[in-house]
Amino acid sequence: MNEIVTVFGGYISQYGYGALFGLFFLGILGMPLPEETLLVFSGFLVSTGQLKYVPTFLVCFLGSITAMTTAYWIGRTLGFAFVERYGKRLGLGYALYRKTEDWFNRVGKWALPLGYFIPGVRQFTAYFAGITRLPFPTFMLYTYTGGLFWSALFVTVGWQLGERWEELFALIARNLAVFFLTLLAVIAFWSYWRKRKAAAKTKREELP
Repeated sequence: MNEIVTVFGGYISQYGYGALFGLFFLGILGMPLPEETLLVFSGFLVSTGQLKYVPTFLVCFLGSITAMTTAYWIGRTLGFAFVERYGKRLGLGYALYRKTEDWFNRVGKWALPLGYFIPGVRQFTAYFAGITRLPFPTFMLYTYTGGLFWSALFVTVGWQLGERWEELFALIARNLAVFFLTLLAVIAFWSYWRKRKAAAKTKREELP
């Protein structure tokens, strides 16, 4: 954690909001960066007065959705061939593609906003949406809404915690398995409920 603070804190101190935008843009496109940590750390810098809350939130949000939009159009224009050729270089291998495909099959378009909160899946949802030619207005609605809440949540947490922001990540690290198991259970239940609801609707429509 101290290495993250030293390296990225130096970039942000030297280049300001431009560094934030660039880091989130590259991280969402596939470069292995700790985006949540950077969001919370940015909020911490707000608490110290080195950054301002509104510009910090907006830059993080715009960096993430610009990258998501870029990934969408790459996927839509170049298709799965892009993933096959360059995916591994970006940490977007075939196994992750299949994982994202399964995620979309389970929760539909909600994979876009929910995917923000799952490292790995987050980086691939926009590519997958483009590859499957999800309508762009639909993509924007779900993706930009997710990016708004994701950016606001973690920047605000860092801002409110101040110097205690690292304690949060220590707590998350200790309980990460429990968190993801709970999240998967909620998703599985919701998917099951949607299928039951759709089946019941189909059955009603088939009745004379």
